[in-house]
Amino acid sequence: MAEAEYLRKLLCKAKEHCSSGTSDTVSILYRNKPTSYFDDIKENHNNIMKPYLKDNGGDPRCPINGRLKGLFFNVTLQGGTIPHKSPFGAKRVKVPLSEVFDDSANLYFADFYCKRPRPRNRFGRRSGMVSHRRSKVHYVTLVLTRSGSDADSFCQQHLLKLDPQDNIYLSKKSCIYKTLDRDAVHVEVMYTEDVDLTDRDLTSTPTIGAGESTPGGIPKTVGCSICKVV
Repeated sequence: MAEAEYLRKLLCKAKEHCSSGTSDTVSILYRNKPTSYFDDIKENHNNIMKPYLKDNGGDPRCPINGRLKGLFFNVTLQGGTIPHKSPFGAKRVKVPLSEVFDDSANLYFADFYCKRPRPRNRFGRRSGMVSHRRSKVHYVTLVLTRSGSDADSFCQQHLLKLDPQDNIYLSKKSCIYKTLDRDAVHVEVMYTEDVDLTDRDLTSTPTIGAGESTPGGIPKTVGCSICKVV
């Protein structure tokens, strides 16, 4: 199956699963990482968060895996507010959507997947064995680019462009931003430009799980009826 056809079918799967959702009004993207990550940026990178190559997490046929650089943010709310805890790190930076998702930006669909959880052993800890039980949480991956950039050119060739004013995942109309509110679905946004951390507040958040991203990414669940493309 060709790349474009596969991605179109994946988007149809996402639409089918998410169509029953409503929407939340949002104003920011948020990103959690360990404190050491932000310390390194401040000390060694002039306070500039630079895009880095997408790992192999998610669908193995996702066109951006190992091919496109970006910074991952979350936009999904819980109960109408930003989640209090994060599995990705104890420090959080917030970026106003109006700063990155303006009229010069383009929005693309890149992936729809669920992660296979590791089962708990008799001591209540996660084992190294792989579970065949489908994870309940699904993820929609969007890519946000600056029009005319190299990243935008790549996305035009390999991803599906979304109407910024008319899509269920992340939209903007008259400076009002809306994101999907669907039980057990998270919308993640890969932003392909540098982000200057100067004058941005870093807030502390409790962590859950490992408290940091899994190196190399977590692959998509095999055989999930919701996000499997046939």
